[in-house]
Amino acid sequence: MAAACKTPLDHLAPYGLGVAASRCDSCIAQPPPFGYDRYSDPKNPKTIDYNHVKKANDMLKHFVHATPLLKSKFCKKFKMSLHFKIETRHITGSFHERSAMYALIQLSPEQRLYGVFTASVGNWAMALARQGQVYKVRVTVVLPEHTRQSVVDRCQDYGATVVLSGDNVEEARTRAFKLIAEQGRVGTYLNGYDHPNVIAAAGCIGVEILKQLPETDVIIVPVGGGGLIAGIASYVKHVKPNVLIYGAEPGKSCCFAKALDNERPYKTAAERGLAASLTVPKAGENAFHTARSLIDKMVLVHDDWTARAILHLIEEEGIVAEGAGAISLGALLNIPNILPELKHKKVVCVVSGANIDTWHLRRAIDYGKAAEGRMFTMTLRSTLGREDPRNKILRVIKYLQANVITTGVEQEWLDDSKLLDTYISVVCETKNFIQANTIKNLIVKFFPNVCEFTDDTFSLRNKCFCFPGLH
Repeated sequence: MAAACKTPLDHLAPYGLGVAASRCDSCIAQPPPFGYDRYSDPKNPKTIDYNHVKKANDMLKHFVHATPLLKSKFCKKFKMSLHFKIETRHITGSFHERSAMYALIQLSPEQRLYGVFTASVGNWAMALARQGQVYKVRVTVVLPEHTRQSVVDRCQDYGATVVLSGDNVEEARTRAFKLIAEQGRVGTYLNGYDHPNVIAAAGCIGVEILKQLPETDVIIVPVGGGGLIAGIASYVKHVKPNVLIYGAEPGKSCCFAKALDNERPYKTAAERGLAASLTVPKAGENAFHTARSLIDKMVLVHDDWTARAILHLIEEEGIVAEGAGAISLGALLNIPNILPELKHKKVVCVVSGANIDTWHLRRAIDYGKAAEGRMFTMTLRSTLGREDPRNKILRVIKYLQANVITTGVEQEWLDDSKLLDTYISVVCETKNFIQANTIKNLIVKFFPNVCEFTDDTFSLRNKCFCFPGLH
């Protein structure tokens, strides 16, 4: 048998990441297994470094304006010099614009001819669709079936072919590779958080942060598959090794923190929460191997704190962010229970996206208010033939200077024992936990067995915590 000929693959030539390519007949005759992504190979992961990010930035700075770094209006409250890196002002509303542009620019002429495929929960799909329109590359995006119609419409408006398939991004990815197989395996799959070009372009955010705030002490980055934090860390840690890189990941979907603790990426159960864009079942291979030694701490953030972060950004900072964009601030809101070392530091929170529709935004705001003790819901029961307690209860609420936001009436028809009962739901706005608990205690005392209170406001608040394997 002839000796294998080692040649750098063309698609990795811009990185200088040579890959052995065997030209023996037995190797050529065997196609790769279904679903194999040569740009995200568990057996041959790529480490993105400073030079890759610098090269991407040298190209992209001519096309993409630096996004603003805004100082918080409440630095005294947080006891630190807090800044927000605003990645929400791109046309498609998230940080993915740079990565989508760079990934398409780096395609070979043959790859551009056959088009690209991807799976996404939304933000990456929209960014890739738009850049495909700009650079005249055919884009096919596979989205989970529950994806918001607004995301589907925007992808289609940018000229992408949209396919809805599966319940999550992993099932959508499987469908994308089936489409590539049906096309004769000539399409290119672009992973939105693990392709080397995607990671390198995401690192440009780190370049901008150090230019805008050279004295940065800490950068807190939202984490899903890990591409964003890998890109930022690879540049920042090379230029300023003393800058701390913290990842903020949803507690319901923490594949990256688990990969760090397990020392390799593996599939995990990923439950959707407020930070839906970060719901990924498995950390990226390249992202993990790039970032594993560069991340100083991972913080797993409960939805309570993500909701409060969304609320704070809107009410106090004038910034609209989706859950995945606000989660970096959510990690700070639990100070001093966690991260006390950030006191008096210069901290940058990356606000990675703002693609949240009005319905989900309203729910997040209500959730955040409930988590802060500023809103609660109770249900009153009124029985025919007995004294109606509504007026007295509402007078108690008024006397304690709370506000009734909404009321609603329901009547039980299916239970014979409740045919004479009417149920009135009341949503109240309060100043804080103290006022909310005062109202609850008085109503329970003077109107026993009449009202039921939801747990959203009165349950113990979950604390975010640092992943134990990373201390």
